Amino acid sequence: MLAAPAAAASPIHAAAQAAPTLEVEVRGERRTAFVRAPAALRGPCPLVLGFHGGAGNAQGYIANSALFAKGPAAGAIVVCPQGTPIALRLPGDHRIWNSGPEYGRASNDVDDVAFTRRLIEAASQRYPVDRKRVFVTGFSNGAQMAYRLALELADQVAAIAPMSGGRLAGAERPARPVPVLHFHGTADTVYPLRGGLGADSIGRAPHAGIDDVIDEWRRFDGADPQATIEPHDGWAAHIHKGPAPVSLILVDGMGHQIAGGGDDHLPGQPMRAEPDAIAMALRFFGDHPMT
Repeated sequence: MLAAPAAAASPIHAAAQAAPTLEVEVRGERRTAFVRAPAALRGPCPLVLGFHGGAGNAQGYIANSALFAKGPAAGAIVVCPQGTPIALRLPGDHRIWNSGPEYGRASNDVDDVAFTRRLIEAASQRYPVDRKRVFVTGFSNGAQMAYRLALELADQVAAIAPMSGGRLAGAERPARPVPVLHFHGTADTVYPLRGGLGADSIGRAPHAGIDDVIDEWRRFDGADPQATIEPHDGWAAHIHKGPAPVSLILVDGMGHQIAGGGDDHLPGQPMRAEPDAIAMALRFFGDHPMT
C-alpha cells in the first residue's frame, strides 16, 4: 500500500535527464520513458505511470508535478514516458499523446496504448512491480490518456488520477470498474470545466464537460449516483462512493495546472488554498489495488 509521501522539493529538469530510462519498440519505433525507483526496493512495489500534457514533455512534467520525488518516497516506482514530437512555432521540445480520435493526426496515429503496455512489461522485467498495483496519472492531454488507458487497459490499470483534462468513452467500455480521482480548476481556460473551447484552448475540437466525464465513469463503476461533498479551504471533494469510487476534486479559482504543483497566482493577489494533487493521488492509489 502506498503511504503518504514525505515533503520534498520539486525536481528540476536535470533530475529527469539523469534518471534511468526505459526504451521499448512499438511498430518499429523506439520510444522512451524516464524512471525513478525507491532507494530500497522491498518486495513487489506499486508502479505509477505519469503522462505529461500536450505540447509539453516528460522533463517538464516531472519538474512541475514533483512525481519523481513523491512517488518513490511513497514506495512506488514511477515511469514518465515521452509522447510524440509535434512541430510548433515555439522553441523547445513539444510532444503529444494519441488520447483519442481528435489527436490521431497530430500524433501520426501512434499506438500509445501499445506503448504503455510495453512500458508496463519492461518496468516489470527490470523492477519488482506488483501487477495488481499499476496506476496512471496525467495532466491535460496526459489526463485524457489516463482515461483512454482506463478504458482499454482496465485489465492492467488498477486506478487513475487525471488532472485538468478528460474525454468521453464513445462506444468503448472498460473491462472492469476502475476507480477515478479527478482534479480540476474552476478557472481553467485551456480545458474549461464545463467543456467546449476556452480562451486559451489549443486546437479546434471542443472538450467534453467534466461533469459528463465523471457521470459516465460513475455509471461504469457502479458508484453512488449522489455525490457526497466534502468542503475544504479553497477546494471541495465530490465523492461518488462505492467499491470503485469516482471523485472530483474542484479547486476554486485554479487555472490549467497541477493542484499544489505550481504557482500561478498573480502578484499582489492572496495565495489560493490548493490540495496537493500528487500526494492525494498516491494515497488514493494505495487504497485501490486491483482486486
